[in-house]
Amino acid sequence: MCFNHCWDNDIRRIEHLLNSVGPWVAFILLAVIGVNMVRESFGGDETVDNDFSTKAMLPLAVATSIDAFAVGVGFAAMEANIVVAALLIGCTTFTLSAIGVKVGAVFGDKYRAVSERIGGLVLILIGLKTLIQSFL
Repeated sequence: MCFNHCWDNDIRRIEHLLNSVGPWVAFILLAVIGVNMVRESFGGDETVDNDFSTKAMLPLAVATSIDAFAVGVGFAAMEANIVVAALLIGCTTFTLSAIGVKVGAVFGDKYRAVSERIGGLVLILIGLKTLIQSFL
């Protein structure tokens, strides 16, 4: 029976596919988000959308689930201590989010457009870096 051998071949094919397509997907997603941020920075004031319908929330839930799944698989592959990793990620996220809320409250109105432009350009550059590194 070739169960282990066949499984290894499937994993290698998936790994090859992700290594060849992954950088392009990352670049396209980051570029689209970055360009949208730069474009919105030249617009007027944004309106808050309080839409919590299934149509609005489902894509966010799916994206969050995919992200969490990828992180979990990565931690399992590295044989990381999940409890320590979760605590570290949780504390870091809480701290940086609290700092971001405070800084945003202080400087938000004055530097909103400039911050959005810089953030969008940074995302585009990260996407380009990811794409270029895939060719090296």
